[in-house]
This record gives sequence, C-alpha cells and structure tokens, in this order.
Amino acid sequence: MLEDMMPPVRRTSCKVRTILEELNDSDRAILEKALANHEAWSGNALGRALSQRGFVITEKPIRKHRNRECSC
Repeated sequence: MLEDMMPPVRRTSCKVRTILEELNDSDRAILEKALANHEAWSGNALGRALSQRGFVITEKPIRKHRNRECSC
C-alpha cells in the first residue's frame, strides 16, 4: 500500500544556500562557521549581520537551515 510513497519534491531554494553559493571560498567558510556556532550567533544576530552586508535574509530561513528543515 505504501511502497511507492516518496517525499515531496522541494521547489523553493534555501535562502542560506543561495547566499553561500554567491560567496567566494573564504567568505563561505566564515558563514558556514557562523551557522555552526549557535552560541555565538543567534539566528537574529546572523540575519542582521548579513543584512548589513547587503543580503536579504531574516532569522527564519537561518533557523530552518540550521535545523535541516530547508530544501537543502
């Protein structure tokens, strides 16, 4: 009955992944380190820091990415 059940296809791109793909290797490593450091970087603080540098992002996609609830 459930043999052919498949997870839904994700249609939207993860905002964090989109930003990571735009960065050079050095900046990508810095952002990946910040994403992994929940104690130093809250989602709100990281979202503000990225917004101040010209990226359009809020806490929600950062939280979803960290919790592996995004399309990644």
